[in-house]
Amino acid sequence: MKFLFQILYEKLCRVYSELITITECFFLRENLKEKNVLDKDGYIKIQKNLNLNKSKKVFDIVISTRNKSFFINKYHKRTILSKDNLKEFIDLVFDEKFCNFLTFQTGFKYSIDFFGAYENLPIPENERNICWYANHYHLDKPNSQNMLKIFLPISNISINDGPLEVLSINQTKQYFYTKKSSDEFIKNYFVGDLGDMFLCKLNLCLHKAGIPAKKRSTRLIML
Repeated sequence: MKFLFQILYEKLCRVYSELITITECFFLRENLKEKNVLDKDGYIKIQKNLNLNKSKKVFDIVISTRNKSFFINKYHKRTILSKDNLKEFIDLVFDEKFCNFLTFQTGFKYSIDFFGAYENLPIPENERNICWYANHYHLDKPNSQNMLKIFLPISNISINDGPLEVLSINQTKQYFYTKKSSDEFIKNYFVGDLGDMFLCKLNLCLHKAGIPAKKRSTRLIML
């Protein structure tokens, strides 16, 4: 019974996603002259989109004592920004230039409906079968295919710091068609520095949170 319910749920999510996507494209999307990288691959990295001063301000906002930090579990820590800090962050990052860039890339004028600042810690080998912080490959659902997630590093992220791992849209399709292991595909690692941005369509791209090496961590903002 549980298996049948899961299949039904997945089908309903797929139908919902398709209907919402079509509706948004028909009523809300501006005409795009050509398919861009984001539509083709499902992700794009923007290096140093924030200048040094803005990057430092973002860092200061997140570590402010006005915020509240707590552990969701022993390997995942979250930070809740104060109302004033959150407004300052949004005004700082989503200026007119960046909003116009998003519309140019996607054809949409986005609203922000989620914000998260978090830190992922190393998981011992014998506990990695448990999903502590989305550390298993998955697709986001049941969102519209136009949903966009934006990631900003709070600190520099190297391959040893557990960067986000993403398969492109085509790789994701091949994964489901061939049933091959995700290990057989070339993974895209979102390594980066303060000021970088990662734009992703994660209900079209298989992905997971990377696991940091011992004594390291991943610190990200996700919108």
